[in-house]
Amino acid sequence: MCIKYFIADPLTAKVNQLFGHLVNPQTEIFVPDLFYIECANTFWKYVRARMYTAAEVQTDLATLKAFPLRVVSTADLMADAVTISLSYGISAYDGSYVALSQQIGASLLTIDGKLVKAIAASSYNVCSFNDFEVPPLESM
Repeated sequence: MCIKYFIADPLTAKVNQLFGHLVNPQTEIFVPDLFYIECANTFWKYVRARMYTAAEVQTDLATLKAFPLRVVSTADLMADAVTISLSYGISAYDGSYVALSQQIGASLLTIDGKLVKAIAASSYNVCSFNDFEVPPLESM
């Protein structure tokens, strides 16, 4: 979903609203460390499709790297990620996001409808970003 911050999409405004909360030092958004290479791979696909330039990618990667995200090592997630992925028929990549949300006790926001559906009957807190209401920014 983060890619929508950089590449125009119907969800871009909502993603920007969510990322606007990062100005508040109390806001924490956690990601597994594979998040960055997943974003880089998505940019690569856009460049290969000639919908984005390599220069734009480099600029956006620098912006992405500067976001104050809390990064968790996949080494700390992999055992749970594999258990979750085998139990629910999802990839270990997706399982790492689910495992992270469980470990920190927070909802996983995703635009992956297949993931939401696969996990729907579980006790994991996975929420479709489409259904999520971003709280308003508090005035400072």
